[in-house]
Amino acid sequence: MKKLLIGAAAAATVAVPLAVAPAVAGASSGTYPANSVSIGAYADYGLNGTNLDVDLQVRCTGGSGFVEVQVDQYYPETPNPAGAHGFSTPTAVVCDGRTRHVTATIVGVVFDGGRAKAKAALLSGASTERWITILAH
Repeated sequence: MKKLLIGAAAAATVAVPLAVAPAVAGASSGTYPANSVSIGAYADYGLNGTNLDVDLQVRCTGGSGFVEVQVDQYYPETPNPAGAHGFSTPTAVVCDGRTRHVTATIVGVVFDGGRAKAKAALLSGASTERWITILAH
């Protein structure tokens, strides 16, 4: 008789997580933040000028918005012992709830090919940062 009770308790214990799992999975699918920004792994630096193009993926709501980028490249990635540091001007973004490809450009700073720290921020509040690789062309 004791074996039968233990078997029934084990079956009830297994049945509970299986019944809960589908409800939890269904509740979390399709949930995304209203505003988000991510930075591509690579940025393009034109050696003919001093323009650094940083690729972003931006999602926001409210019709329109702006995103800004800051890039800091440290010695010895850049030959300048003080490093290279620059900001983009605010770049316009269509904010219709869809993820959009946006390129932010930093002008007037002498970067070099190599690693750099990039930070991006939507003026509506979402922000991110990551290490990127600058490709010089």
